[in-house]
Amino acid sequence: MTIQTPILARTELLDLIHEAVAAHANVVQVRLDADKAVVETLAAGRVAASRDWSLDHCPQALASAFALCDGPDDYQYGSSRSGRMTGEKAELPKGVTMVFVQFFPPRDGQRHLVARITYDSDTCCGTCGG
Repeated sequence: MTIQTPILARTELLDLIHEAVAAHANVVQVRLDADKAVVETLAAGRVAASRDWSLDHCPQALASAFALCDGPDDYQYGSSRSGRMTGEKAELPKGVTMVFVQFFPPRDGQRHLVARITYDSDTCCGTCGG
């Protein structure tokens, strides 16, 4: 099932990444907490910003996030996938080399999406293929 994503949802992850960069953060994550999804921006492992989404918003938001990743747009909500945003489909903030995004099945208490931001000044360890 391919989910159609409205324009607002297509820009949501990019907006979160821009906010994270402004806070000098390196991770944006969505974790499920009972009847809501908690979107957190992490800087050095500490929560720098947080907001809530309804659980109903997750399929659309995650599908639109995957659509921003390089390569084919064949995401199936609920599957485990990963992708890289290098600017191929959407311009990244100045100073960002890439964003490695992991998608996980929806499970209460677990992370549903993790976006790791790599800055130009970071040293690459090579584990993400970057």
